[in-house]
Amino acid sequence: MASISNNNFFNKLGRLYSVLGKHPFLISFLIVVVFTFFSFGAQEYISGAYRIVWSVMGISAPAVILYLCYRTDRFDLKKLAFSEAVLISIGLLLSHFFLETNRAALWIFFGFALSGIMFWFLTLGDKERSDLHNALTIMVLSFSIKFCYVLYTGKYVRQNDVWFFDDGGGHASYIEYLIQNKHLPDFNPLERWQYYHPPLHHTISAAWISFFENVLGVSHDAARESLQMLMLFYSAAAVIIVYKLLKFFNFSGKSLLIPLALFAFHPAYILSSGSINNDQLAALMTVLTMLFTVRWFKQPDTKHIIPIALSIGFGMMAKLNVGTIAPAVAVLFLIQFVRNADKLKKFFFQYIVFGVICVPLALWWQIKNKIVWGLSITYVPNVGGNQEIEMGIFERLFDLSPKQFSPVFINWLDHGSDFTEYNPNVAILKNSLFGESIREQNFPGGNTVLPTVFFWLATVLALIGVAAIVFFFFKKDTKLEMPYKVFLGVFWAFDMYYFYVFCYTYSATCTMNFRYLTPLLAVSAVEYAMLFDHLDREGSSTVKRVMSKALTVGVVLFCVLSVVTYLTVGYMEVFQEKII
Repeated sequence: MASISNNNFFNKLGRLYSVLGKHPFLISFLIVVVFTFFSFGAQEYISGAYRIVWSVMGISAPAVILYLCYRTDRFDLKKLAFSEAVLISIGLLLSHFFLETNRAALWIFFGFALSGIMFWFLTLGDKERSDLHNALTIMVLSFSIKFCYVLYTGKYVRQNDVWFFDDGGGHASYIEYLIQNKHLPDFNPLERWQYYHPPLHHTISAAWISFFENVLGVSHDAARESLQMLMLFYSAAAVIIVYKLLKFFNFSGKSLLIPLALFAFHPAYILSSGSINNDQLAALMTVLTMLFTVRWFKQPDTKHIIPIALSIGFGMMAKLNVGTIAPAVAVLFLIQFVRNADKLKKFFFQYIVFGVICVPLALWWQIKNKIVWGLSITYVPNVGGNQEIEMGIFERLFDLSPKQFSPVFINWLDHGSDFTEYNPNVAILKNSLFGESIREQNFPGGNTVLPTVFFWLATVLALIGVAAIVFFFFKKDTKLEMPYKVFLGVFWAFDMYYFYVFCYTYSATCTMNFRYLTPLLAVSAVEYAMLFDHLDREGSSTVKRVMSKALTVGVVLFCVLSVVTYLTVGYMEVFQEKII
């Protein structure tokens, strides 16, 4: 069979990327739906024929890549035959163990990872599209660890305010109410925990579950377990949006790929991939608003302002705190208004269109509850109990004593700690990596070397990210014009301000959670992109080059430790179940 030239092969890949680039969210969603049919978001549902399907996929994907290596003259026919024989032999042997294992999630991850790395090897040499190849590899590998996490994490494990589907409160109960009654709650939302939230996330979730259960005939429990796959799609979509955001600012090479990896492999998005409350959809809509807003600022017309209105409106219909990006959006609106004083009518019209679309979508639920039930538009329930914190602001913010960092997990009195976590600065560093419930028992022998190294590396990278916000805000020679830097700075500052106010208004450990701040990781990605662009630009000093290499090693190590941490958690999860 005639070989195909590298250029011809890479050109075909380029055409494939063109299709992916036109419909990335639709294609990602379809992939998630297909994977849902063969797993329902839980490894215990991967049995019998489903395991055979996954085994065939695990063998065939690397086999196809090996064949493509032969067609592009990387292998001769003898090497191809030998490689395929070895691959199929090892694959069949491993499939035997895969069919019996209770750790299917880990096996599937390694299958994805092997295919992703082999694909990356196949694309070496194509400098013209290297950013596309590498970005796709990052997306595939980050999707793999998130999918793995979803598979080994049950729908009630490591959740926030979810409770149970058959309970009288919590997000799961809210979703179940919509499934059973097919209408919004017609009673005072305060009668049931978390029913005060606007209903977009819960309505979409109810539709997802109803489709699998009532249309496809999936079992009651499997349909509800599959909801995590929808959250997985939200997480994958967020990575695509950040890629588009970085490309919008014309970052390429290291300044594109390293920040993208930092975002894609961040544990906050691994954890939220399995979380079935409304945080993930809210974070997705916030990041989407960032992309739509910078696009509008570049081309300020009605066509581009409508998506901003929709993303904020639907975002606040999922969770009200999406509104924290509104001040940053308003700043760019104001800048364009001032710049175009001779076109006031044009911008007045745009802002009226924005308000007519955004405000009703964002606030109709809260306004209805205010009129009918007398609830405050910004109502949030008090937590109280053993989480309540009673101490001064200074001590909470600035107590950095050694006890705060030993262990590097969230401290809870009822989990055997000497105190309950109270410093929000330390808390968000901890639960951004490990959530609220991952602790020593999630690591072999209770050994905390891995999470401790991971924590301190993440802390250093976080501090560098915050410093970059300040540094590049005042630096003129950057790829971002000042209005964009103001937009990112205002969003970061207001979101952090809102977070601290929230922590002190509702003074409890559970309010100090990084899940309220996950969209800021997109800001960090842009700041890191500017940092790498600054350090690596032509003519940079040797010191800057060394700093760039050191930072690259740090981010890559962070990504590796993130993957290893959550593979370890998955391994120990099954191990503990066996002991029980």
